[in-house]
Amino acid sequence: MSPIGALSRPVLFLAAVVYFGCLGFALIGWHLAPEIVLGLTVAGIAIGVMSLRPYLALHVLILTLFVENAVGSTEVISPMKIVGLVILLSWLVNVTMRRRTGLVFDGFAAVLLLFLVWSSVSAVYAFDTRVGLNRTFQYAQYALTTLMFGSLVNTPARIRRVYWSFAIATTLSTVVAVTMYYLGKTPTASGLLVNRNLLAIYINVAIVCAYLLYQGATSGLGRTVLLTVLPVLFLGLALTFSRGGLISLALTMLVVWYRLARKGGFVLLGASIGMICVLTYVLPDAFWKRAESIGPAISRERDTYGARVKIWRAALRMIEDRSVLGVGPGNFVKAFPHYAKGREFVYQNLASHNAFVGLTAENGLPGGALFLLLFGFALRGVRRCMRVGRATARSDLETHSIVVEVSLLAFLVAGLTGDVYGVKGLWVFLGLAVALGRMAERAVIENRSQAAERPAPVPMEGLAPWALARPRQ
Repeated sequence: MSPIGALSRPVLFLAAVVYFGCLGFALIGWHLAPEIVLGLTVAGIAIGVMSLRPYLALHVLILTLFVENAVGSTEVISPMKIVGLVILLSWLVNVTMRRRTGLVFDGFAAVLLLFLVWSSVSAVYAFDTRVGLNRTFQYAQYALTTLMFGSLVNTPARIRRVYWSFAIATTLSTVVAVTMYYLGKTPTASGLLVNRNLLAIYINVAIVCAYLLYQGATSGLGRTVLLTVLPVLFLGLALTFSRGGLISLALTMLVVWYRLARKGGFVLLGASIGMICVLTYVLPDAFWKRAESIGPAISRERDTYGARVKIWRAALRMIEDRSVLGVGPGNFVKAFPHYAKGREFVYQNLASHNAFVGLTAENGLPGGALFLLLFGFALRGVRRCMRVGRATARSDLETHSIVVEVSLLAFLVAGLTGDVYGVKGLWVFLGLAVALGRMAERAVIENRSQAAERPAPVPMEGLAPWALARPRQ
C-alpha cells in the first residue's frame, strides 16, 4: 500500500495538470525549444512516478552512478546531474505529502548540518566565490542523497536489494570496461565511468556486497549469480591498473575473509582463492609491471605517487596559511599556483588526490574534522547495529552491517589517494549506515516488547520449595 494519503493523490494529479498546462503554454506562447519542453515533460513524469514510488528512485540513482561521467562530465549542468536532481526532488515531494521523513536528528545529522554550514561560510571567503558556492550546492545534494537512503531503506529486505542493485550495476559497468579494454578503445578498464580509479573503488565495494550477499542467499540461482559475478569483478579491478585499488582490495579482502572464516564460509573462501589463481594466468604483463611498481613508487616517491606527494606539500601550505576557513570549497586548483614552489607548478591543474588533505585545504581544519566525524558517527552506528544483531539473534542485521562497515573502510582507504568526497557512492553508503542505525533501534524496541509480552512464571502454591525441585517418579 502506498504511504501517500488519500488527499495527496488528487493534489498531485492537479499539480501535474497545471504543470503540463504551463509546458504547453511555454511551447506555443513562448516558442520554447521542443527539446527543452520534452526534457521538462520527462522530468515532470519522473517526479510524479518516483514521488509515489520513492524506493524505485534509489535504484535509478544507483544506475546513474555508473554513467554520470559518460555524458557531460565536465559541464556545470549535465544531463546526469539533472537526473540526480529530479530524483532528489521526487523524494522531497514524497516527504511533503507524507509529512514525515522517518529520520531522527542525531549526532550524524548534526555533524552533516554543521559540515554544510561551515562549507557555506568557507565559500564566502573563497578564492573564487562562485566555485565555492557551486561546490557547497553539490555537498547539499550529497547530503540529501544520504538522508534519502537513510529514510527509505528502512527494512533488511530493502537494504539487501540495494546491495544487489549495486553489485549488478557494477558488474555490468565492469563488463563494458573490460570489453572496451580488450577492443583497444581504452588503455585501461575505465568504461563509461571514464575514471579507472573510481571504477576500482566501486568494484571493491561490489566485491564486498557479493561476498556477504552470498552468505545470506537462500536460492541456488542467487548463489550462482554471485559466484559468476566475482571473477568478473576481480578481472575488471586488475585491468584498471589502479594501484590504490589493489591496496584497497588487499585490505578489504583480509576483513571479508576473516568474517567468512568466522561464519564457516570456507567453501566460498576456497573458491575465491581459486578464482584469483586462475585469473593470474590471463592478466597482461602491464598488470604485473604496475603491481611491482607499488613499492618503489612509495619508497622513492616516483611516478604518480611522487606527483601526489608534491601536490600534498602545496596543500599543507594552504592549510598552514588558511587553517580556519581554507581556500574555499572546490578552490584547490584555483589556489594551487599561489602555494606551489619550483617544479610543483607542473601539477597546477590537478586535484589534491587525497580526500582528507584536499578537503581540509579547501574547508579549513574545522571542515576536515567534520568530514572525518561523518565517518566516525557512521561507523559507530554500524557497529551498534552489528552488536544489536548479535544480541537479538538477528544475523541479517549483523551481515548487512558488515557490508557497510567494510565498504566505508574501502572508501576511507581510497580517500588516501583520491578525492572520494566527490564520489556519490560514498554518500550512498553513509546513508545506508544511517538506515542501519534506525533498524538497530527498532530491533531493540521489538525485542523489549516481545520480552514484556512473555507471561511470567507462576509459582505453585501449597508446596514446599524442595517439592518443586523434586523429579517425578
